[in-house]
This record gives sequence, C-alpha cells and structure tokens, in this order.
Amino acid sequence: MEKIIFRCEDSTDGIFTGVYDAWASKLGHDNVALQSGMNINYELFTSYVDVPVDHEKAYKVARTIREKMVEEDYEAVYQATLSKENDKADAIYRMIVLGLSCNYRGPLIQNLGNPHICKVFELSRNVGNEAHHYLGFVRFKELQNKVLSSVIEPENKIIPIIGDHFANRFPNENFLLFDKTHQMLMVHEVGKDWVVVTGEVNDPEKLYRASEREMEFQELWKGFCKSIGIKERKNQQLQRKLVPLKRRKYMPEFI
Repeated sequence: MEKIIFRCEDSTDGIFTGVYDAWASKLGHDNVALQSGMNINYELFTSYVDVPVDHEKAYKVARTIREKMVEEDYEAVYQATLSKENDKADAIYRMIVLGLSCNYRGPLIQNLGNPHICKVFELSRNVGNEAHHYLGFVRFKELQNKVLSSVIEPENKIIPIIGDHFANRFPNENFLLFDKTHQMLMVHEVGKDWVVVTGEVNDPEKLYRASEREMEFQELWKGFCKSIGIKERKNQQLQRKLVPLKRRKYMPEFI
C-alpha cells in the first residue's frame, strides 16, 4: 500500500490535528506518517495530505492524552511540539499511538528503549532546558509608553512555557515578551490573562525604544555590574559557560 504522509502546521494545534486525521484515516498506523513545517523532503511512492489546523480536533487529542495517559506523558508530548526539530511530529504520533493502544503502567516517557519515545524525551528535555535558562536571561526594559518589553531569540518556541512565570512575577505590570525567532508575542495586561499572538509584528522597532528613565537605570546597572567585578578573578571561560554569548544580545550588562 502506498504510504500517506499528513503534512501539518508547525504548532501544537497543527500537530495534534495531524494526529487526529492520521488516526481517523484508518489506513493503518504503519501506512501513515506525520510531517510538520515547510522544510519537507519529498519521498517517492508517497502521497501527501495537507492538514489544516482544526482547534476542536486538537483539543480532543489533548484531552484524550490527558485522560488515557499520565500527566508526565502529556507534558513531554506538549513540550516536544514546541521543538525546532523537523522530525518531531511523527515521533509524537508514534508515542501517542503506543500510549493509547497498550496498558503500560506508569509514565510511558520513561520507556526510553523505544526509539520514538526516546526521541520525544530528547525533544522535550531540550525545550525544557532552554526555557529554564531563559528564566534567568530575560531582561525587560521600560518603553516610552511605560510598557515593559523584552526581546529574545530562542531556538525553540518557549514562550508558552515561560509565560506563567513572568505573569506571576509581574502581575501588576503591562508587558510584552517578543520571540523574534518565531515571531511570537506574549502580551500581558494588568488584571487579564496573558495571551500569545503569532505572525509578523507591525513596527517591531517600538519594542526597542526605551524611555529616558530606562536608559538612566541601564547605565546605573552597568556601573553596578562593573563595580562589583574583581579584575584579578575575572574568568571569561566560566562566564561564557554560565551566560553563553548568544544569550547576551539583549542583556544590558553585556551591551
């Protein structure tokens, strides 16, 4: 039988929609596969089916995973959908199929002997590690309109993971967190839940225009960081290990 590949959007809802359609096709799990994103290597003797995002289908898949599998498995699958890797969708599909078709006791994600589960585990761990690092690397600045703003360039789509942290940390602030790599913008308004907006940002330069007071405080912060440094104990190699060069672009103390 000819292999069928379901092509879905590179997003959590897009991949979950692909899982729903691939399963509902009843073509047999061995005869179907999932691919996400635009960078697709076409295969011979294969048919491709484009899967439009359907939020209702995605919700049903997420609900089923949480009902039939343990929470640890759902968290691993969810974080894997945020990965930068192109081969994540099919590994996620295979893990879900296995989780719903067997009576495995305990977290399925711990069954690292299975190559698909091991792949999901690695993707999830990579996303989680990057999100954890950014909790310490994010720097907000006050814009001219008094809104706080921060720009980051992560490899993975980590904003959905770190959003709650900053919303809880700054509940009384209006702030923006912009993922320049993936064109994702987290918007937090005082008294409201934070939301994520995707797509091109109109006039992104507004996210960089700091207020005069902000510039004054940045100079004070730079002076403080310089004054507490001990020249004789300076260790550039250790500093690069703790704060990689690629993270410093939007950190005032390194500008």
